[in-house]
Amino acid sequence: MTVQKTLVWAITKLRETSPSPSLDAEVLFSFTLKKQKEFLYTHSEYQLTKNQRKKLNNLINRRVKGEPIAYITNTKEFHGLDFFINKNVLIPRPETELLVEEVINKTLRQKIKKTKFKIADIGTGSGCIIISIAKSCKLKAISCYATDISKPALAVAKKNAKKHKVKIKFLYGNLLEPLKNKKIDIVVANLPYGWQQWKNNTSARTSGLKFEPQKALFAKENGLYLYYKFFEQIAKRRQKPELILGEFDPRQKIGMQKSIKKHLPQYCLEIKKDLAKLDRMFILKL
Repeated sequence: MTVQKTLVWAITKLRETSPSPSLDAEVLFSFTLKKQKEFLYTHSEYQLTKNQRKKLNNLINRRVKGEPIAYITNTKEFHGLDFFINKNVLIPRPETELLVEEVINKTLRQKIKKTKFKIADIGTGSGCIIISIAKSCKLKAISCYATDISKPALAVAKKNAKKHKVKIKFLYGNLLEPLKNKKIDIVVANLPYGWQQWKNNTSARTSGLKFEPQKALFAKENGLYLYYKFFEQIAKRRQKPELILGEFDPRQKIGMQKSIKKHLPQYCLEIKKDLAKLDRMFILKL
């Protein structure tokens, strides 16, 4: 079959379940042929080989079953960088780029009056947050740390750090425990904040959650358990971070505010909205 006919077939098949059948078909087709998307339209009469047809059919079937594109292609763009992704880590979300931008704004624009920074990413997963920060702040004197309780996730993060040629100290352990005796200026965290009812959500936008590591998605106490522990750990630190940033679900705003007031009353709290105008990020500053 030609590229043109196969593309039509793929789009038609993906309409069964995908919210973006044309885009998905183009991505999977390009991935199969190892060509840019433009090739599909400039070489519409190209005849696929038997192996190419077989590979594409397999990828399309995986997508029809709801598997996210990032896991099929093992790649996801975040903050202008391509990251290796597998099923040991969450797929980076666009809204999380706001955390990166906020750290960059606070450091590069000298809102924190230091020339050297120690930054830690807690629950790093794929490493997309700390790696993006390190790449953007490469002209600054910063030291970067990242922790995770999943060794397979740390392996992915290390692979991405090597790919993007940034120096980061990766540490295995629970939240801030690996940094117990280390003074950190900025702490950023995107911890699991999903709650169990999400598992019953079968909408097209969230159906792919079942393919992601559940421990990296869900937490007890309406999704805020790990943030409660995170705040408790910070409260016990002798040298507290000057700046703390984190992501949460808009519906958790009140619970988040109460926990911060309880454990970290000395911090000034700011809540920022995402591009959809929903409360998404907390910023704590001494």
